[in-house]
Amino acid sequence: MAPSTKLALANSLKKLLQKKFLDDITVKELVEDCEVNRQTFYYHFQDIYDLLHWFLEHEAEAALSGAKDWREALLASLRYIQDEHMVIYHIYRSGGRDHLLDCPFHPLARAAVRSGLQACAADIPVSGGERDFLAAFYTHAIAGVMAEWFSGDMREPAEDLAGRLSHLLDPQLCKPGVPAQ
Repeated sequence: MAPSTKLALANSLKKLLQKKFLDDITVKELVEDCEVNRQTFYYHFQDIYDLLHWFLEHEAEAALSGAKDWREALLASLRYIQDEHMVIYHIYRSGGRDHLLDCPFHPLARAAVRSGLQACAADIPVSGGERDFLAAFYTHAIAGVMAEWFSGDMREPAEDLAGRLSHLLDPQLCKPGVPAQ
C-alpha cells in the first residue's frame, strides 16, 4: 500500500475518532470514508488496533518534528494532546483499551524521550541495553504523567508541566550516572 493510502486510512480513523469511541468504529466505516475496499485495509493492517498504532506513531513523529530539544519535544507532545483532546479521549476511554497498552500517550512520550536521548547520547556512559532500559523507564514515567494530566482535564498549562518534567528529568536523562557495562 502506498504511504498515501495508509495515511488516508489514518486520516479517516482520526476523523471518526473526533466523533466516536474507538470501540464504535468499524473497518467498514473506515474503508467507506477512505473510498478503498476492505481487502486494501486488511492487506496491510491486521485490524483497527494495528492501524491505530501506525496512526499514533505517525502523529507523534509529525507533532515533534520541529522540536530542537527534548523539552520542546515534551511541550509539543502536551500541545498535541490539548489540540487533539477529543481524539485522545475517544481512544483513552475505549473499552478495548486493554489491547492498547502503549496508547495513546506512549508514542508521544517515547518520541520525546528518544529526542532527549539522541541529544545527550554522547554524554551517556551506558551500554545500548542500558540505554534501552532508560528509554523504556522514562517513556512509562512520562506517559503516566501525561495520562494523569489528561484525566485531570489538563488544568496545568502545558508549558508549566513540560518545564517541571524537564527540570526533574534533565539531570537524570542527560547524566544518568549508570556505569557502562
